[in-house]
Amino acid sequence: MASEAEAAAPTGPVLSEAWAVDARHVGCYTGGKIAWCEKADLLGCLCDEELHLVDAGSKAPTRQVAQEGDGVLTFALDASGTNACTSHRSGLLRHFTIGEKPALIRSWRGHEQVVADVSFDATGSLVATGSVDRTAKVWDFTGYFCTHNFKGHPGIVSLARFHPSKLRLVTISEAEARVWDLETSQCMGVLQDHLATISSLCFGWIKDKTFELVTGSRDQVVNVWQLEDKCKLVKSIPVFEQVEGVAAVPTKGLRQLCTETQRQGALADWLQRDGKLAPYVIFTVGNKGLVRVWNPADGKCIASKDSPHAAKGELRQVHCLDTASGTKLMTVGEDMNLMVWTLPDFEVSSHVMGHNEEILHVQLIPQLTWPEESAGNSETSGPRVKVSADRFVCIANDEHPRLVNCEGFGATLLRGHTDIVISCDVSPDGQWIATGGKDQSIRVWSAETSQMVCLLGGHAGAVSALSFAKRRPRNASIAAQQQQLPLHLVSAGQDKVMKIWELPSAAKLMENKAAASIKKSKVTVIAHQKEVNDVLVSPNNKLVASAGQDKLVRIWRFPEGDLLGEMAGHRRGVWSVAFSPIDQVLASASGDATVRLWNLKDFKAIRVFQGHSSAVLRVSFLANGMQLMSSSVDGLLKLWHIRTAECAGSFEEHMGKVWCIDIIGDRMVSGGADSKLCIWHDATQELEKKRLDDKAEVAMKDSRIGVLVQEGKVEQALTLALDLNRPGQMRQILLDNTMDAVGRVLFSKALPAAAATAPASGGRAVAKKRGAKKRARKAAEAETRGNQDEPHEQKDTKGDREVDLRRWVLSLSGERLEKLVELLDQWNSNRKMAPLAQMLFGIILMSLPQEKLTTIEGMNTTCGSVLSYSSRHLARVDSLLQKTFLFDLVLQSSGLGLAIQDETDSQLEQAGAEVALKRTMDVLLGSADDDGEEGDEDVPAEDEEAVGEDADEGSEDDELVEDILVTTSMPTPTKKRKKAA
Repeated sequence: MASEAEAAAPTGPVLSEAWAVDARHVGCYTGGKIAWCEKADLLGCLCDEELHLVDAGSKAPTRQVAQEGDGVLTFALDASGTNACTSHRSGLLRHFTIGEKPALIRSWRGHEQVVADVSFDATGSLVATGSVDRTAKVWDFTGYFCTHNFKGHPGIVSLARFHPSKLRLVTISEAEARVWDLETSQCMGVLQDHLATISSLCFGWIKDKTFELVTGSRDQVVNVWQLEDKCKLVKSIPVFEQVEGVAAVPTKGLRQLCTETQRQGALADWLQRDGKLAPYVIFTVGNKGLVRVWNPADGKCIASKDSPHAAKGELRQVHCLDTASGTKLMTVGEDMNLMVWTLPDFEVSSHVMGHNEEILHVQLIPQLTWPEESAGNSETSGPRVKVSADRFVCIANDEHPRLVNCEGFGATLLRGHTDIVISCDVSPDGQWIATGGKDQSIRVWSAETSQMVCLLGGHAGAVSALSFAKRRPRNASIAAQQQQLPLHLVSAGQDKVMKIWELPSAAKLMENKAAASIKKSKVTVIAHQKEVNDVLVSPNNKLVASAGQDKLVRIWRFPEGDLLGEMAGHRRGVWSVAFSPIDQVLASASGDATVRLWNLKDFKAIRVFQGHSSAVLRVSFLANGMQLMSSSVDGLLKLWHIRTAECAGSFEEHMGKVWCIDIIGDRMVSGGADSKLCIWHDATQELEKKRLDDKAEVAMKDSRIGVLVQEGKVEQALTLALDLNRPGQMRQILLDNTMDAVGRVLFSKALPAAAATAPASGGRAVAKKRGAKKRARKAAEAETRGNQDEPHEQKDTKGDREVDLRRWVLSLSGERLEKLVELLDQWNSNRKMAPLAQMLFGIILMSLPQEKLTTIEGMNTTCGSVLSYSSRHLARVDSLLQKTFLFDLVLQSSGLGLAIQDETDSQLEQAGAEVALKRTMDVLLGSADDDGEEGDEDVPAEDEEAVGEDADEGSEDDELVEDILVTTSMPTPTKKRKKAA
């Protein structure tokens, strides 16, 4: 099987790392009103209580009009397509302007209860509303005030429409229609000939500014009314179905088209006949699934077409998209899809997917191309075929599969099944599509013409899985030969049976004008004990794998259908299987939330891929054969490395179950229960390029930081390091360029403070004063010598490097301040970084105004954390200080004491260990100077008296010192004085 590898591998790196969404389709219509703006070529649809504006060209929603927490119930678009008036659940009316981005202009309350319908007049200056409160109102749209309030309706006013050319309003309430004159504010007529609820109305053009009113009702009758002086019934047309929508289309333009070019069809024949034609025709839709054309003059049906919609073809609305020439018509079905018809051909020209419900299956349609020079190559030559995909098959929860374009999501329906379709497969050359459904039939379609070419029947249950033979031709000559060979198709269903079918050759299928019918398969086997979920033919057309709800995967010989082995290990039913394009292994996805990799030689499990939280519904190999992609009920797509069984990436785009995925080359399509279709592409190259660009940019910025520091622009360097999240560089810059300046400032402030607060008594104070003066003198001399040695340029550079941290903090933006505060909070939890963090926190709190501090996100929490850690740092410093005193005590007790005060060597020699110990105890116990012998010549007379008075208070301390000296075998001061006496 390795020889039959996929020919088209994704460009770029061998292993994929990331996938990105190119386009997504989320639907634009879920029921309710639809409005067409002919001038702006714009379609307005209600989707999940939001107004979606659909571009008629691209058939895709481009803008949305919504108000959070207040759903849109109905709406109206003005003739220019620039304004929208919406009615909401709150009972409010809102005016939105429709531009590139819709904007709310005004909100006001229109009725006492919810508004059921809204419409504009031809000029866009008036708005009519019909409400549940049985009233209809007319509003001036520029001033937002009510001009008319019409009462008298028997029930809810469900429809309100302006006359196309006169100041008149038509309102519908249940089975009654009323015509109001806006000039006189009077009711011109009450139209009561219907026996059931009127579902729709339209205006048929007669001549100049003369129109007739057409109403369709669920009493299976269409009435035509005159709107001139007296509102009277002109014609009643029985249509024999409940009418859900009516549309009047002018015939003048259609007849001209028929005379210019020959057209075929019942409608074209009627338009081409001799004699005077009715000025318009009436199109009706209803519950019978027919689109019919009626002549308002004689009430006869001109033409009829079966509904192209799913959901048994039921129709809900019909609209004329071209009121001038009448060449376009749109129908809305119960399946929430929109069909655009061309007239007078009376054929469907395009399909707008409004809402798809659940997407059950998607599969890309491959397109094979060969270089011209490879046309005569033999089969043994290297793979030349290039595979691409521009379309895919989409199966929703209905009976009509769709062929969807990847660009724009334009769709074509495959009509033929009579029940919901649940399975599909595409031939490896992209020419044929097989579909199976709950109608127990299999239909083969031409991918080019969308026509059915073959019908297969034989299953006793729903057809749940299909697979064509997967061997792909290597070159054009082999592809031409295969056109003459019969096609093979494998099917399986909920009847537990697997069938292998032999179909006519591709050439015969193309030649046949009528669809072939095959009622018996070549091979029929009971595949599993429960229903079969998936079947797949191997890339070399030698094996078939089947997966069932009985937790087993079985391998069969193709096309004979002999059982070769089975793979057991899953704990729940198996949903999907996939053959590797390069190796003899098989992957399976199960309801036990795992993906397993099996060896096709011994049918043993090789790998188990765990990571999904719910059942895995689909698995597929990437074209490189070294990775897997899986989808699950948890809404995730996961990319797996086969060799390590590790998840390389998770992609979240869907909101519910992801029923299906399919991959060809570097393109993937996915669909799920959220009705969303996503087109993906392999973004590994883009990711790698972004990484390299980011790495280069970071390197440039890192070097820029160093350059800024060398140039003396330290504040800019700090800002750049903060932006790049470089805390280490920030710390180094602060230590190298700011702490020196902070130290000089603190030292300069400490000198005069020490001189001013020094005590005037005791030799220790004198020594303290002398030491301070000595240190200040030495520092000044050293600074003077340094300044004389430095060149003038270096002085300037050093001056530029001095940083004003307060100025830097004030220059930071709000986002940078939040980043800095977060960083300082981390630094404060580290005892090595705490002093620096405390300093910067102090600058922030003292520099920034209170208003700006409150705007920093999480500032209260950060301050609480800082205070908590600060108390710990303070306790640690106090403990460390106490330990240093104990260290001095031990050293001085051993005779090697370290003098706390700076004194001359001669004084230290005289005092000895006894003096050093005494000073240490003074610091520890906080007592006054008791050693009057030291420095007596410097003590004033008044201080001597004070010393004498304090001598008794220090007696307890003297006893403690004497005890310590005795312990250390040192002479006490008392013994010393006795000897001297």
